[in-house]
Amino acid sequence: MPDQEQWPVVDTPLATVQWTAADRMEVRFKPRETFTVQGIQEMMLARQKLGEAGPHRVLMVMPDYVEFDMAMITTDHYTAVPQPNTLAVAWVTQNERNATFTRLYLGYFPPPFPSEVFLHEADGRAWLGWEH
Repeated sequence: MPDQEQWPVVDTPLATVQWTAADRMEVRFKPRETFTVQGIQEMMLARQKLGEAGPHRVLMVMPDYVEFDMAMITTDHYTAVPQPNTLAVAWVTQNERNATFTRLYLGYFPPPFPSEVFLHEADGRAWLGWEH
């Protein structure tokens, strides 16, 4: 893993993916972007590439309002773009609408690692075992 000053960041049309510590990756989705198959796959490819550096836990943070393309919700993204070094993912959805869509998706396509949905970033960080 590179030094803190060299932690990689990848910007995709849908999200920014970056290392934030030796075993932590954060994905911050951009506001006013629709979650599409292509957008999610680009983000997943960025996670996969950065994730080659070693085992890590991921904090996924959505903006307050998200548009979900129905094709995206019916695609198994973890089979399409495996994440072999991901240990756990906390989804921070900001509201119940986003949480409902996220839980629905995870119910149909459970990832091969622990995953939970939270309304608040502090709760997601706590679940992942991060102090801040």
